[in-house]
Amino acid sequence: MTPFRRRREGLRLTLPGHERAVLRDLVEQLVAVVSGGDQDDPAVARLLPTGYADDAEAAAEFRRFTSDDLVERKLHNARLVLAALDPAAGEEPVLDDAAQQSWLRTLTDLRLTIGARLGVTAEGFPPGDDPQVLVLQDVYDWLGYVQESLVRSLR
Repeated sequence: MTPFRRRREGLRLTLPGHERAVLRDLVEQLVAVVSGGDQDDPAVARLLPTGYADDAEAAAEFRRFTSDDLVERKLHNARLVLAALDPAAGEEPVLDDAAQQSWLRTLTDLRLTIGARLGVTAEGFPPGDDPQVLVLQDVYDWLGYVQESLVRSLR
């Protein structure tokens, strides 16, 4: 089943209940990561870049002027996604244009977070056979599938 389908009234979310529950849990974890803002966390560093890798003073100044707004936008996007995933939204909620953009951004943030935690590079996943890591790689790939479905539906 395709996660998103274009309809006259907007995009219809057609994820099965168990996948919606997984995605809801991931977005709630993303909210916690973004809200925490621990710059030592590679996921936070990826989501909230310093702006100046080689100049600590300029990076601090950049963060001072951009961090709060960036965090608030990421949290706003995540809240819109959570609203659509809420069981009260119905089994197949319709996403308007603003929600579609929030979904794109939040799915990207989820993949960036997981990718940073896994150490994903342009070459792909680092080698290994740890079962927990393999599950997280599967989640990363699944999020890519959901994101691709959304992008294709926007065309």
